[in-house]
Amino acid sequence: MSTTRTPQAPDILSVIDFEAPKLDWGGGLSRYIRQRRQELGLTHERAAQLAGLELSQWYALESGWVPDMPEGMNMLLGIAGTLEISWADLSFLAFMADLVAPKQ
Repeated sequence: MSTTRTPQAPDILSVIDFEAPKLDWGGGLSRYIRQRRQELGLTHERAAQLAGLELSQWYALESGWVPDMPEGMNMLLGIAGTLEISWADLSFLAFMADLVAPKQ
């Protein structure tokens, strides 16, 4: 009998370099999303479709764009479902990235 296992999501904080002079929460979020998508074998197109996002939004996520909080929380719910990860973990990274992002 053969069983297929889904790869485990990375430890949420493993994507943050705590030895860097300045913590890069936005970069950590984009690395986390990209790494998990690749682990699941999803294309950019399929991941965007499953999450209910435009393809350009998915590319932006993997390039460092952070959805505005708290408005982006519903978007994060779709992303977390697509990546089969905890919404709480993903929203924590997004919240921290939004918190330290320069505001215009």
